[in-house]
Amino acid sequence: MKNFLLHHSTNLLQPLILVGTICFSDRCAAQDNVWQSAMSGNWQDASWSLGLPATNHTLWITNAGWKAVQIGAATAQNYPESLSVNAINISSPTNSFNTLLLNFAGSETPLTVKTLSVASNSALTMISSSLQINGPNGSGAMIGGQFNQNDSVVAGNQVNVGYIGPGVYNFNSGYFTISQLWLGGDNTPGVFVQNGGTNGFGVTHLDGGTYVLSNGYYGATLYFDKYGEFLQQGGVLASDLTMFNGTYVLAGGVHQGWTEVPSPNGFTDGMAGMVQAGGTNDGAVEVGAYGTGSYTLSNGVCMAAGFSVGPGGVYSQWDGSLQVDGVIGVSEEQVALGAYSSGQFYLDGGQITSSGLYLQGFYSQTGGTNLTAGDLTMNNVESSVSLSGGLLTANNFIENPGFQGGVSLTGGLLIITNDLSVGGINLPNWRGFTCGGQLVVSNIWVAPQGIFSCGNGVIKQSGILTLTNASLYSGSNCVQLGPLRLASGGNTNSTLYLASPTSIMTFANSGSVPWDNEPQLIIEGWSGSLFGGGTQQIVFGNNSNGLTSPQLAHIQFHNPAGLTNGMYPARILANGEIVPATGGPLPTNMLLQSQPGGMLVTLHGEAGRSYSIETSTDMVHWAPWTNQVNATGTMTVTDTDAKNYPARFYRARLMP
Repeated sequence: MKNFLLHHSTNLLQPLILVGTICFSDRCAAQDNVWQSAMSGNWQDASWSLGLPATNHTLWITNAGWKAVQIGAATAQNYPESLSVNAINISSPTNSFNTLLLNFAGSETPLTVKTLSVASNSALTMISSSLQINGPNGSGAMIGGQFNQNDSVVAGNQVNVGYIGPGVYNFNSGYFTISQLWLGGDNTPGVFVQNGGTNGFGVTHLDGGTYVLSNGYYGATLYFDKYGEFLQQGGVLASDLTMFNGTYVLAGGVHQGWTEVPSPNGFTDGMAGMVQAGGTNDGAVEVGAYGTGSYTLSNGVCMAAGFSVGPGGVYSQWDGSLQVDGVIGVSEEQVALGAYSSGQFYLDGGQITSSGLYLQGFYSQTGGTNLTAGDLTMNNVESSVSLSGGLLTANNFIENPGFQGGVSLTGGLLIITNDLSVGGINLPNWRGFTCGGQLVVSNIWVAPQGIFSCGNGVIKQSGILTLTNASLYSGSNCVQLGPLRLASGGNTNSTLYLASPTSIMTFANSGSVPWDNEPQLIIEGWSGSLFGGGTQQIVFGNNSNGLTSPQLAHIQFHNPAGLTNGMYPARILANGEIVPATGGPLPTNMLLQSQPGGMLVTLHGEAGRSYSIETSTDMVHWAPWTNQVNATGTMTVTDTDAKNYPARFYRARLMP
């Protein structure tokens, strides 16, 4: 027979397991006492090779057969001195199963050992009993088979599950008060299953093994030493999670405490993750600050006093609820010259509430609802916001520029209660702000070198749009913006790019908004109609008072289509549309459209001037037909007599 001495070093991260035939002076003094019967029996039966167990005995229940050795109430009452021994070893040969059964032995006289070994094909089962493990640190109980604790107390220095075989410890009820619990992994995994009771003392080391909490209370300290797993299906986990390596899965129950994924060990970065598929996580959360970390929320509730995603962190939410009492932070760090590592935040479903969102990394939302009561601030060299679905709200949205990144709305709804501030930087990889979804906002301020693109989105603005040496790109939809203000800054001038051939840019009446004296608004890519109403339109209000004369003097069209290249001042039509001013009378343009009631004649020309329209049947003899004032620059009239002629021609003349 072999004596097994198992030792863990005092270094909590690197347990040392030594298995072999080692003899110390106190162990050499111990005497082997072997259970000899092939049948079950009581502890006090005459089946031991040395008789009733004694303090210096090392007990062996290892012979063939299917049996249980029972310690009952009679044993504790009548033979209490036999319950304190040096060591107990339980194992079974092939096609056998040995069990040590503590059956209602009570707690007044616990079974006391220095070391305990339960190998494969064997078990120790406790019912309303008590076990005291008094071995020094580094030794204690080695579980490579089954250990079943029911309404019992297990106390002492150390329990190791999984190092001498694939051990399973079933803690169903009672108290577990062990200073050091080690759950090993690799080729002989250890599993500790808590179905009830209280484990509120000492340290649990997930050294590759698994702790399953399905019910009961856990208040001890947890160390995720080597890719171990803590699986919570119910109960209460009242412990801070400092996870250097490994995984925490919350599928039910409540976790109360800090979650740090991963935690630092002072030497190297860790790699850890948390998956929440249910239950409630109540405590601050820090992901990816000290290595590679992840937090995935697919169901349940996370109530965090603080929530941060570090440069090595990834947060993903598919459903459930994240409730943050404070600001959500996503940060970055420089890892090399010109290279950065940034945190990542993904929302696909569920709901998030917080007092603010501070981004130095990446935010991507494809669904769900993110209700940010305060400000959403982007402040980093490569921060970005991508919204393709769902709802995102903020009090203010502050986009500070970086070397790359920006805001991309390709879907979803962004609601900004107050101000959207778009910062600018003259670098090729900075995208600025692009709207392809729905944007509801009050005021928009585009800073010097800032870029705001309407894209193909729908924008509803109730406040003022301020351009300060900025670029504004039209979209393919009809965009309704607030009053326009030109402000000084940088090189002063701002530019409106008509990026789509069907751009209609509608600004609210801006006549009462003060403009600075220096800046100009340069309009690029205009290919509308000089008479208004073309496929490209820039409209202020709904009449000619949409801009004042001094404001019109600040607007220039650069190389408008159909005119000689150059700069052209703006003029405003009666409906509020601005078009290039050519410096002379507009050419007369007439369109004819046959209708059941006659010929519809549309005349484009100078607003406020009178035009005479004449008709002819042979283009030789002309007769006056009507004389009208073209009040707005475009007039229409129907010739009801046209249907009485096989051919009828029209021409117009500007009257003096």
